[in-house]
Amino acid sequence: MCRRSGLTLIEGLVIVAMILVICAIAIPGLMSSERASNERTASTALKTLSSAEADFRSNDRDWNHVNDFWTGDVKGLFTMTSAAVRGAGTAPMDPPIKLIEIETAAADVDPAVVPAGGENMALPQPPAARKGYWFAALLTDLTLKEGGGEEAIYKRDTGGTPTMGKCHNMAKFGFAAIPDTLWRGKYAFIVNENNTIFREALTDPARRGAAVPPGIDGVDPAFLHWPDDSKYKSSRSLID
Repeated sequence: MCRRSGLTLIEGLVIVAMILVICAIAIPGLMSSERASNERTASTALKTLSSAEADFRSNDRDWNHVNDFWTGDVKGLFTMTSAAVRGAGTAPMDPPIKLIEIETAAADVDPAVVPAGGENMALPQPPAARKGYWFAALLTDLTLKEGGGEEAIYKRDTGGTPTMGKCHNMAKFGFAAIPDTLWRGKYAFIVNENNTIFREALTDPARRGAAVPPGIDGVDPAFLHWPDDSKYKSSRSLID
C-alpha cells in the first residue's frame, strides 16, 4: 500500500495563505511599534539637548567668560572644548564637553564644523540618523520676526574671550527632530529655551533628498525656524 508523503498543492496553498494573513496582521503592528519607539527617542533627545543648553550656559562650558547658549549646531554640545586650554583636540588635557550623547551629535543635519575660535573638534564618528531621526539647530525665532530684526536670529556673536563668532545666543536656542522618512516617524518635534516640546503630525516628508547628513538645504525650511503663535494653534500640539 502506498503512503502519501508531503503536502498536496491545495494544502500548501492554504499554509501560504495563512502565513500571508499573519504577516499582514503582524507587520503593520511591528512597524507602528518601531515608529512609536523612534518618536519617543527623538522627543527624549530634545529634552537632553535642552538640559545640555542649561548646563552649557550656567557653567560656561566653553569658557568664553559669557553665560550664553550654544546655537552653532547640534553636535557642538558634544564636540566643543573648554577655552581654558587653548585649541581643541589636545585630550586628555582638553577633552570635548560631551553634554549630549554621541548618537544625537552624529545625527546633526548640518555637516559643517563651527570653528568657535579654534575650540571645536570634528565629530569623531560618521554621521547617521538616530533611530530614524535627524536633529537641527533652529535658525530664527519667528515670534520675533516682525520687530525683532537681528534679535530673531539664533546664531549671534556674544563677544567673550576668546571670540568665537556667531554660534551663541544670550537668551534663546531652538532645536528640531525630523524623521528620515515617514516610515521612521510620523511627527516632527521642536524645543526651545522654555524647555517645552511641541510636535507636528507630518503628511509630507520633512527631509528632502538622500544626502547623509541631509544638510540645511535637505530639510523643509518650515522646520528650521521657531514658529509664530498662530502656527502653534493651527498644527502643533504640546507634549511636554
